[in-house]
Amino acid sequence: MAPERTKFCDLCKQDLKPHGWTTHCKAYEKKAEKQRQNQLVAESIQREDLEAEAGMSKFNHFTPRFQVDDIRCEYHPSSGIPPEVHTFEDFKRRPTPLASILPNKHPWAPFKLRLEFEIAELALEACLNNEQTNRLIQLCNRCTSQQEKFTFWTHKDIHNRWETASHRLTGFTQDIISVPYDSTIQEFDLHYHNLWEWATDLLRDPQLFPHMVFDAQHFSKFDGKTFVNFVDEPYMAKAFWNVQSQLPEGAKPLAFILYADKTKLSLFGTTRGYPVIARLVNLPTNIRNGQGMGGGYIVGWLPIVKEEKDHAGKPGWVNFKNAVWHEVFLKIFSPLASKSSTSQWFECLDSIQHWFFPSILILSADYEEQSVYSFQIIIWIKSLWPCPVCLIPHDDLLDTWKTYPHRTSDQSQNILQVARGKQIAEERDDTLKQYGLRDVQNTFWIVALTCVHYTLSWDRLHFNGGLYRDHLWAELQRMIISLGRASVAQMDHNYEVFPWWRNLKHLSQVMSISFTDSSMYEDISKMVIYAAHTIVTEDECPISYLLLRCIRLFLEVNLYAALEVHISDTIHAGRHAVQAFSTYLQQYITKTANMSDKNWNFPKLHMSVHIFDNIEAKGATRNYNTKPNEKMHRSLKDSYQMRTNFRNVVPQILRINHWQVVAESICQNISDFDEYQSHNVDNALDEDNFMVNNLVVLNDSPHVKLGSRQAPQTFESVENTHRHDSAFTNFRIRLNDFLTNFLLSIQVPLPGGKQVQLKANDEITECHFLKVNYESLVDWHQHTDFLHCNPKFFGTLHFDCMFVQTTDKIIFGRLLFVFECTLEDTALSLALIHPFDAPTGVHI
Repeated sequence: MAPERTKFCDLCKQDLKPHGWTTHCKAYEKKAEKQRQNQLVAESIQREDLEAEAGMSKFNHFTPRFQVDDIRCEYHPSSGIPPEVHTFEDFKRRPTPLASILPNKHPWAPFKLRLEFEIAELALEACLNNEQTNRLIQLCNRCTSQQEKFTFWTHKDIHNRWETASHRLTGFTQDIISVPYDSTIQEFDLHYHNLWEWATDLLRDPQLFPHMVFDAQHFSKFDGKTFVNFVDEPYMAKAFWNVQSQLPEGAKPLAFILYADKTKLSLFGTTRGYPVIARLVNLPTNIRNGQGMGGGYIVGWLPIVKEEKDHAGKPGWVNFKNAVWHEVFLKIFSPLASKSSTSQWFECLDSIQHWFFPSILILSADYEEQSVYSFQIIIWIKSLWPCPVCLIPHDDLLDTWKTYPHRTSDQSQNILQVARGKQIAEERDDTLKQYGLRDVQNTFWIVALTCVHYTLSWDRLHFNGGLYRDHLWAELQRMIISLGRASVAQMDHNYEVFPWWRNLKHLSQVMSISFTDSSMYEDISKMVIYAAHTIVTEDECPISYLLLRCIRLFLEVNLYAALEVHISDTIHAGRHAVQAFSTYLQQYITKTANMSDKNWNFPKLHMSVHIFDNIEAKGATRNYNTKPNEKMHRSLKDSYQMRTNFRNVVPQILRINHWQVVAESICQNISDFDEYQSHNVDNALDEDNFMVNNLVVLNDSPHVKLGSRQAPQTFESVENTHRHDSAFTNFRIRLNDFLTNFLLSIQVPLPGGKQVQLKANDEITECHFLKVNYESLVDWHQHTDFLHCNPKFFGTLHFDCMFVQTTDKIIFGRLLFVFECTLEDTALSLALIHPFDAPTGVHI
């Protein structure tokens, strides 16, 4: 057999097959050029640092040229990674693939067959009870083929198999917490996960580990003059950087996000649960806030102290409930406490021993839970210093112009130590009350690198639920009701006729209905200005109009807070919006002081002052929004309703939850196995393909795609159907002129060298749906918009508006008619629009 021909590559110093030689050389040349540019940037930055120290002018040295939108990444100095600059087209925060790992040949284990796992997963997902599961298994045994022998006979078989599979991931531990009160010892059950073991489960996951980031990063974008910093992920913000700055060189932060809040399990709220949910900061937001492996995970279930009428409201009882809460978290945090100080080495899937220091970076919670986290007085409205983040006096909560000292864990510990040194209980309580504290040891103090006050974060979900729902919206409802029934009816009608937009709840009544879901009020707020501006006018209702201006500024604050990528300009504009909102709201409060008993001096309103401090410290607000965590309550309620016997429900709910997580892990392994099986092994391991796939971002999705096609019709039929609509006058003739000019402008030969001449009996296909993929100007990622051009969408007209990129500018217009036609065997997708930014007249 003749020896296999190879060629020696001077770039990578390896013998390669001739096949793919050109592609390989181009890829390595591009890689070498990028490394050369990165080296130039690193040398330039080092020169600038030296010049700044010596007082020299940086213009005397060579500085590389940058292009607009270039992205610069600077890593934390202790990482030892030099700065990098990427062109915008090449920039991507994609994981570096691990060396090829052969998947498990039996990823459904310990289930004997894949069929059995899929049946068990279906029963788990559908919340089938024991009897229903037995019936399903009986049917499967009757229908199964001879290729796979089905071995389940009863629900007990599935239960035992799930119990065996549960050991794939860290399970729950049950413990008893003892807390003294009034000469007695009160005991509570606690179910929790070992936080460190849970984190190592994620570190061992081959699908998650390539996405993990262990070094703080600063990203900036070149605007033509300078690099402008931008931030979205927590590991791009100040807090993560500061934590790594406190570590020895080479050490890595392993940061956690924690959430805890009560939820009603039963329909009438008689049974409640108190889950604790954890997420890992080192994963990107799309994974961390998503479902499945890498997303939120229940790591604890807190006991709820029942209120006793004999003790309710007493300071000792309040302290006791706080003590129970912190004693519980002491147990949950214990696996992290020692490691946060002494560190822990762990060998990850890259075969490197990483030196980890765990810390708690973010606490996601509503204000009430934040008060407990930070060890505040529970009756917060009466506290002298009600903010868990800063030391603002209670009477100054509306003041957004002054800045107050921030609380720190060290300060709180010192105050508690001083108070406990007092011999008289009254003096001890007075000392603590001056700072809004209770005589309870805060559990968060045992975790190094963690300041509990700094981890607390503003919550956008409850910003809409508390401030808007209970105050701004309630006041506007009261104002409109005072105008009479006609105004109330008009308000409801305006909401009812609002266009049906995707991800926007369509409400027909808002004035007489209340909702428990805060997201409903967020949607109400998005439409309120358009619905109310014709009802509440400045001339007839000056006070109500002032309230509407406050709501408009509230929406502006909410808009800036919702951005998923921030630069210095958006943060500055957001701070200005907060101050403007506060200024107008104070005017409204002053003018309505004698007309309303509404209390506006409450901590949730003040918390908006910290929005953009949180963004600078921990990234975009979606990183600590409670919404992804509260979504997880739904599955817990379903488990309670359909999978428990309503007695001793906590172990039953947590067992089902753990099975669901294990099922997700097995599903991922099966998906990896199927993907591996479906590809040719040689192609999967081909080095040339590997290099190209990592240098080129593949995206096969079209920019525009039409849908909801109707029956074909002729031009004559279209013009006849729309004969009363001036937009369709001479529709076919104007289309001919447009296509002729369009083809000439893009230098495409005209059909037969003549002007386009579509005939009256030629057919076109109307489409009622338009899907557009576009690059967002907010986060520079691809997003998809869904537009409708439908005369009968849920029984109403629905013609969406859109932005259109023309040859010289962007215009705004409305879709009138979307269609497909054929020109010499070439299918064309076209739209008739009404441009709002053009002179009067309709253009195709």
